[in-house]
Formats: sequence, structure tokens, C-alpha cells
Amino acid sequence: MWKTYKRYFEFLVRYRASFFVFGVLLTILGIINSINPYFYKLFVEALPEKNYQVILNLLLMYIGVNVTETVMDVVTYYVGDIVLFNAARDARERIFKKIQDLDFAYHMTKSSGSLISMLKRGDIAYFGLFQEMNVLYRILIHLVVMLTMFGSISPQIAWLMASSFVVSTIASKYLLEHNLATRKAFNKEEDKVSAVVVDNLINYETVKYFGKESKEQARLSRVFSPWMTKLWRYANSFRLIDVVIGSISAAGLGAVLYVSLRLYMQGVIQVSDFILILGFVTSFYYRFFEAVFRMRVVIKNYSDLSDYFAILDKETVVKDPVKPVKIKSLKGDIEFSKVSFSYEDGKQDALKNFSLKIRRGQSIAFVGKSGVGKTTVVKLLLRFFDVNSGSIMIDGVDIREFDKDALRSHLGVVPQEPVMFNNSIAYNIGYGANRVSKKEIEAAAKMAHLDEFVLSLPKGYKTNVGERGVKLSGGQKQRLAIARMILSNPDIVIFDEATSQLDSESEKYIQDAFWEASKDKTTIIIAHRLSTVVKADKIVVMDEKGIAEIGSHRELVNKKGGLYKKYWDLQVEEI
Repeated sequence: MWKTYKRYFEFLVRYRASFFVFGVLLTILGIINSINPYFYKLFVEALPEKNYQVILNLLLMYIGVNVTETVMDVVTYYVGDIVLFNAARDARERIFKKIQDLDFAYHMTKSSGSLISMLKRGDIAYFGLFQEMNVLYRILIHLVVMLTMFGSISPQIAWLMASSFVVSTIASKYLLEHNLATRKAFNKEEDKVSAVVVDNLINYETVKYFGKESKEQARLSRVFSPWMTKLWRYANSFRLIDVVIGSISAAGLGAVLYVSLRLYMQGVIQVSDFILILGFVTSFYYRFFEAVFRMRVVIKNYSDLSDYFAILDKETVVKDPVKPVKIKSLKGDIEFSKVSFSYEDGKQDALKNFSLKIRRGQSIAFVGKSGVGKTTVVKLLLRFFDVNSGSIMIDGVDIREFDKDALRSHLGVVPQEPVMFNNSIAYNIGYGANRVSKKEIEAAAKMAHLDEFVLSLPKGYKTNVGERGVKLSGGQKQRLAIARMILSNPDIVIFDEATSQLDSESEKYIQDAFWEASKDKTTIIIAHRLSTVVKADKIVVMDEKGIAEIGSHRELVNKKGGLYKKYWDLQVEEI
């Protein structure tokens, strides 16, 4: 618990001066807000004397205190907002950075829907907790002022009031812990509901293709069943708080007033003292009940914040080195030396004792059946994962000695399934470069044979591509991804099934484009379409055991009984 609150306040105390001023103002505001019952005592004592001037002075003082309270309330929370707004922004930026730093493996296993739901709740909770804790602090000040007043009148009443408060607080602790547990259980089910909804929204095309709207509705209904159970348990935990705390509060109020009446009848206290006690007690029990309600929200916010800040505890497995090797450019000599790697499930090695040298400026193609480790080679080169054993060297330096972002900035990737930002075509083409002009964007598009399509659109390069590029066809997205890679001007070029979704004519254009873009650069190509790799300097044929064959297209296609020749003959027959 304390870890979550410690992190929460770490962001607030970054703005020490404003936070200190806010604390002082809130304390003064709490005291002013608590002293109204004392004026009731003064009025009761002054009224029998019928001294107009004294009563008028008291009235003016009472009005002045209330006006001051109103002004201070505005000023206090204005200063508080200065602290809160900046701290909430800092927290969100830090968590966003952590999510960016987390490994590829984390994002592969994390549901986008549940993550978005958790982040949204956490951000709301950051604001909510600040407001609730401020109110609770003012209620605590009210308690201190009240007990101080009671102590000056009768220590017996002060002790009775304090005891009632302690009993109520202890009961609240256990009730709120139960409330927290039910809240956490409900959050898990809420995340599952969000995950189904987001999954449906992302894959709406697939739903429409197969006419599975009813299936999706049924899937949502299934996750709503446990959601409803957990929601009722959570809601009923509030009813339990109402009954228990309400009963204790009523008993405490009755006990304090009963003792006060007896002391009045015995002549120990005056009428004005009883009025003061009555004013404090009735207002405090209302505030205490409010405090319990506020604590409900605090518990809810704590639950959401603990999940929110838990992201910061996620371990980044693929770490940047403490003293990274600085690189301005890469020549492109790559060496895989006895590399072995298995994914998290560890059931089998994705690569085992894999060794390969790639000379600078050389084009290397990887071919083979799905699942033999072709894409794994690229993921390891990009340091999405680190090897279990062995090493990968670029220009004689182990890639683990480079900062990940610095390394990747020199590698241009055209993935098998390009994903676009929900922004313009120009934005997506220029994303990989730091500063680009309109002419450079247009030149890259032309090189990728995308320019004619773009110019046919009413808004041209300003056309929004939709979420994940949904407004573009598969081939158009791949052309855009190639243009994006070209504009980033990488030292090493990687094509992962870059022409898999293109027709034969488009494939030829794209091949011409990427061979031109990769001229004199180390180029890695992963392909199922062997027509894509014919021009490669070296073709690496992989099977379940690793590298089966290496050679040029001419060498491999003439190798009798060879695996590459088998693949080539099959594709020629299909044509």
C-alpha cells in the first residue's frame, strides 16, 4: 500500500513550493471551516445581555469568517490544481515512457483493451485521490478542533467522542479492505469485457466477412456473466458499510448527547456549552459519514492506482547498456555466432547454434517454411529479444552494447503486416525520419510506386489512412511502408515478406524500388515468394534444424534434390 502512495506523492512533491503553500492554505481553510459551532456558543452567551453592539460585532465577525472561507477555498484549490495538473501529466508521461521501453514480448502478451482500460482508470484515479484526500484532511482538522474545544469544556465528552471515532475508524478499516478486495475482483472482469470490445472493434472486418455478429454478441454475454457477479459483490460491500458505520455513528452521537445533557442537568456545563457540543457533534458525524464515503473513493482510486503504477515495476528484459557504444552510422557487417534462442514458452528452440556472416553491402534472403526461424532472425537483430546464447555482431560490436533506439534507427524495416498511425499519408511516410520536406515525401512515394494512387485522392497526401491504416488496401499499406523505410535512409534494410500482398505487376514495381533503395546497403529479405529473392547475392534456405542450404539463386535452383529447387519448382508449377 505504502509503495503506491509513495509513488503518488513523489510526483506531487516535485513542485515543493506550490505543494507546501497548498498544505498551509488547506490547513487554515480547514480550521476556519470548523469553528462555526463556536460562534453558536458566543451568540447564546451574548443574546441574553441584549447588547446590540456586541451582537452586531459577532454577526459581522461570523459573516467575515464565512466570506474569508469562500475566498480561501478558491485560492487554495487553485494552488492545488497547479500541483495536481503538473504531477498528473508527469505520472502519465513516465508510465507512457515505461510502456515504450517494455519489451516486444510484453506487448505480444498484453491485451490492448485491458491496458487502455487500466491506463484510463489510473489517470482518473490520480485526479480523484488528490481531491478526496484534501477533503479527508479537512475532516481530520475538524476532529482536532472539535476535541480541543470539548477538552476545554469537559474531558469526559472529549474522551467519549474520541472513543466513538476510534471504534468507527477500526470498523471502517475492515469494511473498506473488503470493499477493496471486491473492487479488484471487479476490475479484472471489467478488463476482460474491455478486451472483448476492443478486440471486436479492431477485427470488425473479419466479423463482417464471416457474418459472426451473433457470435461476438454471445462472446460478450459470456464475459458479462462473471462481471455481473463481481459487480453485485462490489455494490453490496457499500451497503454493508452503510449499515455498520451508520449504526456505530448513531450510537456514538446518542452517547455524546446523553452525557452532555446529564452534565448540563448537573450544572457542570452551561447552555452555550451544550449548544457548542450539539453543533460540533451533529456536523462532525455528518462529516465522518462523508469521510467514509470519501474513503470508498480513496480505496477505489488506490486499487486503480496500484495497477497503474504497477506498470513501472514491469521488468524490461532487453536492457540498454550502462555505457553504450555510440554510433553515427553502420557499415553493415553482420555476424550471427552460435545463436540459440527460444521464446517464453520454452517448448522448443526457435534457433539453435545459428551461425551466419553477412558482408557489408551484401543482400541476403531467408527462405523456408513458416516457423523455421526466419522472422526470429530479424527480431533478434532488432533486439526485440536477446539471444539465450551466442552473439550477434554488427561491424564487430555486439549489438547488446548499443542503445536499442540507436541501433534500430539505423535499420529500416518493411514488415509483413504494416500498421499505420491514424493520421495522414504524409505523416506516415515521414514517420521514420526526423525532418522531411513535402518534396522528400513525394519522392519516396514515387520510388515506392505509391504516388499515382495518392494523387488520385481528393486530399492527396493529407488523406487520413484510418486506425491501423484501415482505409488502405494491403498492397497500398506495404507500398507506404516501403516509402517510409526509404525516407528513413537506413544503413541496413530489412524486408519481411514485403511483397506478399501485391499482385505480380505491383510486385515488379516494388522489387525495382527496393533494389534501388537498398543499393550498396546490407539488405536482409524474408520471403515466401521466391521471385522476390532471385537477385539476392546469397540465399539462406532454412528448415527445422537450421540452415539447410546457402547459395545464389542460380546455384540453388540447379542443385538436384535441393530444398530450394523443390520450393522453386512448386511455385513455377503454380504459375
